[in-house]
Amino acid sequence: MTAAPRVSVRNLTKVYRTRRGSHVALDNVSLDIDPAEFVVLLGPSGCGKTTLLRCIAGLEEPDSGEILIDGKVVFSSRDGIYVPPEKRNLSMVFQSYALWPHLSVLENVIYPIRNSGKSQREAAPLAQEALEKVGLGKFSAAYPGQLSGGQQQRVALARAIVSGDGLVLFDEPLSNLDAKVRERLRLELLSLQTQIGFAAVYVTHDQVEALALADRIAVMDVGTVAQIGAPEQIYDHPASRYVADFVGSANELEGIVLSVGAKLLVKTAFGEIESANFPASMSVGQKVAVMIRPEHCNVAALGESENLITGRLTRSLYLGAVRQHFLETDGGELLITTQAPVTADSDGTLTVTCASHRVHVFAQGA
Repeated sequence: MTAAPRVSVRNLTKVYRTRRGSHVALDNVSLDIDPAEFVVLLGPSGCGKTTLLRCIAGLEEPDSGEILIDGKVVFSSRDGIYVPPEKRNLSMVFQSYALWPHLSVLENVIYPIRNSGKSQREAAPLAQEALEKVGLGKFSAAYPGQLSGGQQQRVALARAIVSGDGLVLFDEPLSNLDAKVRERLRLELLSLQTQIGFAAVYVTHDQVEALALADRIAVMDVGTVAQIGAPEQIYDHPASRYVADFVGSANELEGIVLSVGAKLLVKTAFGEIESANFPASMSVGQKVAVMIRPEHCNVAALGESENLITGRLTRSLYLGAVRQHFLETDGGELLITTQAPVTADSDGTLTVTCASHRVHVFAQGA
């Protein structure tokens, strides 16, 4: 028997109205989060991801739709239900940490336990245990101002998990930290989530963070969910030009469909390109966008014939784990990514190939 969703969002709409007009922040959004599932809301500024998180938390009241937490309706425009945040059985971790500066680390974590009705005697060991889980057991007597940014974020995480509600909302919690601290806290967060088993809804604009953390990613675009799926599905099988462009990097070029069959043949500035990833509705003569990820291009071996692109190697950048190479072709610049160095011919030319199943084609304007 399949467990009921921890969170259900159904046909949610939120409109902000000002003297300058109206802005639709959420447009009929529906989404389920299962128990112990880590769902990331990913998208650029203004796409509606934070508004959706705040609606789930109860910090924003939607205009229409329904929200259920553990099967209980916490918002319904039809039935006039609006349960306040403190009664929704969830915790939230903010970008700004939101710690009480005048309380010690232990007192900050005790605070939500005491609010739930437990005594100080009951709350103190639970708070200390939560601090031990995030590696801050010895800092219980310190104050937030004495801690680094990464340590303060761990305190905020301990405060979120100590309530035992089983649902934690994250509003870009790692964006204020440097790269190495972010990477370490990502791993710690995943370890805690696996150990405790809470459901998580996590907002970020960082695609690397989304791919690293999520069981499923919901890519948002102007108040709608453009695609939701596992990280591999989102990255390797984007449902639209927008998703392909936002998640990862891609070489994009315009083209015209020459033939439609098991593969699509497209005329582009780089030459004729074959694709095995295209909508069934494609037709001959249609204008399309062709997208090729840099890491899906390989230096062509002798005898290679599929999707060959030749250009002059203008520069290469060493980035540690990978190398970026820029090819100037008759159709414009092509970016490829490899792990090993590449060597151009004596005249500076380099021919690369891209497998047709790695080439994505979308209708123009899609």
